[in-house]
Amino acid sequence: MFTVRSLLSLGGKVKEEHISLLINAGLLTRQLIDPNMYWFAIPNIGSILKGLSQGRKELMSFLNRCKYKEMPMAALEKKCLRLSPLDMRFHLRDLLGSGHLKTVEGPTGLLVKIVKD
Repeated sequence: MFTVRSLLSLGGKVKEEHISLLINAGLLTRQLIDPNMYWFAIPNIGSILKGLSQGRKELMSFLNRCKYKEMPMAALEKKCLRLSPLDMRFHLRDLLGSGHLKTVEGPTGLLVKIVKD
């Protein structure tokens, strides 16, 4: 039996049975225009994307309500998000990695700050 990792690492040696395996697992779908082309699929991704979007908005809202648009990292990590099933630390890493937030060293520790455009 093949795993997804082994199939993707094989490169040009993909056989029809590999494609069938990925289609049956729900990880690959055929394009309607060309039956030899495929799309990768992630089943039930809608609820995750909704939580990601709402968590980003809620986190940015926390920071926008602060006087200097910044908050200590430790205090922010303790907050709970009402609208997202994902953890606050996930959203912090997401927004830091995308460049919407930055960290600065403050007198009391690490601060998370909104990046001004």
